[in-house]
Amino acid sequence: MPDHVLCSLTELSDPGAKGPFRVGNTSVFVVRQGDRVRAYVDSCPHAFAPLEMEPDQFLDLTRSYVLCSLHGAHFDPDSGACVLGPCLGRSLTAYPIRIHNGKIIAGPQPDGI
Repeated sequence: MPDHVLCSLTELSDPGAKGPFRVGNTSVFVVRQGDRVRAYVDSCPHAFAPLEMEPDQFLDLTRSYVLCSLHGAHFDPDSGACVLGPCLGRSLTAYPIRIHNGKIIAGPQPDGI
């Protein structure tokens, strides 16, 4: 299976987020803070709806947390854990990625997605 490039690091501000990207039947987004780049399935664990209302709009106004635009839940961008809102104790579903030659590449699809 060929690599599925999501975007290049130069397209992702710091801090920043980009997406959604389709990988098979899954919608994912990437988030960057410093040297850390993570990817998550674009689905709120409370509402099971996409987090963003517009492309690339996944962070709160302080650009410190991933934000669910539907009900305002805040998620830690490094762990995906909900830190504020109705889904405390739950987390975003991490999606495997790797970085190669400045490109963020989707890994294999996790089981159950």
